[in-house]
Amino acid sequence: MFSSIPIHLVLWLIPAFFAITGFAVLYYRIILPRHRGRVGEIAVDRALRRLFTEVKHDLIVPDGRGGLTQLDHLALTPAGLLVVETKNYRGLILGKEQDAKWTQVLRSTRHQFQNPLRQNYLHTQAIKALCPDVPIIGRVVFAGQARFPKGMPQGVSQLAQLSQDLADVQRGTVSEPLQQAWQTVLSHARIDAAARKEHMSGLRARHGGGRAGRVAVGLLGMAVVTAVGVWYWG
Repeated sequence: MFSSIPIHLVLWLIPAFFAITGFAVLYYRIILPRHRGRVGEIAVDRALRRLFTEVKHDLIVPDGRGGLTQLDHLALTPAGLLVVETKNYRGLILGKEQDAKWTQVLRSTRHQFQNPLRQNYLHTQAIKALCPDVPIIGRVVFAGQARFPKGMPQGVSQLAQLSQDLADVQRGTVSEPLQQAWQTVLSHARIDAAARKEHMSGLRARHGGGRAGRVAVGLLGMAVVTAVGVWYWG
């Protein structure tokens, strides 16, 4: 079948393979997860705004250790400042409060990710450093269709049950010290591009660059190199 196809056309399949694979990695491992994350955060933000009058989304604040950390959501409640971490996952979620890593199971594939309770604990500690004299409450919310076959860990909610799980912190009125703490956090929050760049640099320094990004760049680079080679020799 291939005997009638010119060899240089067959050779173009090599850069095409690298390019298609590179774009697939870029889309499925980077672009799509980020999009799902943003969709989940928007859904949780809307839910929180129905429950509380003061809610902020995507805040960068000092982490109390000389760096910066990013909060998905911060809400002012009668019971304290509520720090929320959002995850928008599907499939089965396996993990306990004390585990360093949790596992997402999608059909026959498994993906490990950082325990979001630990992740959000660092966020609550950052707010405690700014406001040491008021209660700080942490909550992780799963906005997608994830299921927990071994039970929901303490401090974790699914979006549909968020109002019910936060019923206790909705009761009462917001005290003056809490109002002052809220203003303190907002006065330290940063939303400028330089802060985001500094925050991302800190993440890369602690956790290293994203493997998926390096793979995608490598594959697309190979596509360019092999395309130039085929064009030159063809």
